[in-house]
Amino acid sequence: MNIFHHIFIFAVACSLICEAVPLADLAAAEPDKTGQAGEQYGLQFDGKDSYVTLPHLKFDDWGAFTVEAWVKDWNGRICCQGKQGDPENSLWISIRANGHSTGWESENGTNYAVAADPNSIEGWDHVALVFDGKEQSIYLNGKQIHRAAAPKPGPFDPNRQFFIGAQEKWKETQTKPAELNGKGVMRLFRISKVARYDKEFIPEKTPGTDDDTIVLFNVATPDKSQLLDASKNKLHGTLHSVKWVTVQDD
Repeated sequence: MNIFHHIFIFAVACSLICEAVPLADLAAAEPDKTGQAGEQYGLQFDGKDSYVTLPHLKFDDWGAFTVEAWVKDWNGRICCQGKQGDPENSLWISIRANGHSTGWESENGTNYAVAADPNSIEGWDHVALVFDGKEQSIYLNGKQIHRAAAPKPGPFDPNRQFFIGAQEKWKETQTKPAELNGKGVMRLFRISKVARYDKEFIPEKTPGTDDDTIVLFNVATPDKSQLLDASKNKLHGTLHSVKWVTVQDD
């Protein structure tokens, strides 16, 4: 068989392949451009009526934990579980809130909390409250601003919900379900049953979920009534007068 026979056979084979397989299937897949320039969402809290509720969280059962959030131009409560007033215990995070702090109560209302205020007056801030089993730590934008010995928070009243952006009302005379409402924008909220930080760090903009994640609200999918939990626990939050907005990393 001479070279011309080889060329003829090769040409016939190529012709058959082209008829059987569309050219589009032979080309490398085009990257899915949907969402590449997609919008990053956030939740806007108005400081008056906005908050998110989710089921009671069992801080009592965890030997360690981390509560963290990304917020912008924020003042007031970032989160809270429990009512004000001893002997009931509570856990809370507040920034730029006169007369309010960040920390928790243990036993019969013994307070382990300090003020946690960023140096900036606006912009994005990452806040983390950490318990490693022996010590309480607070981080602002990856910098440790407080570390001290502290017992585990609680015990907590199991009837209390966990609030984001406010605190559950504590007096019968209060007409709203929540008080001390925070004002600003939130783009991420995560609770973990492990101490994620023990030294200065660079906060992740979009941390993922793992086996130690209790709840992760990455504010990725707008929904009128629910804040979807990306963790395996699916502890979805209920939205109350919260507005979805688009945000930028400025």
